Amino acid sequence: MKKMALYFLYTALFFGALLFFTPKESVYYFAEEQLKPFGIIIADEEAVDHGFTLELTHLRLYVQKIKSVEIKSATLSIFGLYNSLSATDLLLDKTFEAFFPPLVHRAELHQSVIDPLHINARAVGDFGEAEARVDLLERSVKVLLKPSKLMIGRYKNTLRKLKKTEEGDYSYEYQF
Repeated sequence: MKKMALYFLYTALFFGALLFFTPKESVYYFAEEQLKPFGIIIADEEAVDHGFTLELTHLRLYVQKIKSVEIKSATLSIFGLYNSLSATDLLLDKTFEAFFPPLVHRAELHQSVIDPLHINARAVGDFGEAEARVDLLERSVKVLLKPSKLMIGRYKNTLRKLKKTEEGDYSYEYQF
């Protein structure tokens, strides 16, 4: 029994040390290079490794060479079995302000080994609350939006392009 407990302890310590000493900055910059062929460029960021997480600050995201969003801070957790990205204070570019409220307070993305072909996301901002699910196999995105009063009052044209559900929320589907 004691040998079994030591085996599990050493195994847990090994995997803990492996996660702690993984070069997260290198993994992040590799992933950034993999996004470039899709027209997604992340610039001006500062990356700091905090052991089990990677903290990113002052990011600027460009999609198809168009400045899209500025992110004040983000925390990236790469555990292999469960990966997540949590970002705070996202500011959409002014070009999107006619279609969508520009301030997103918090956004979270999760992906796990239990369901590796899907990425789940949640966001809270001036627009209300949104949940999204990205299906990597079918190459589709499904978004469910619970709009705020600001979104309902000021951005009616955007909401008209979305499908209204029975609960009063709005849904959007996109194939990429």
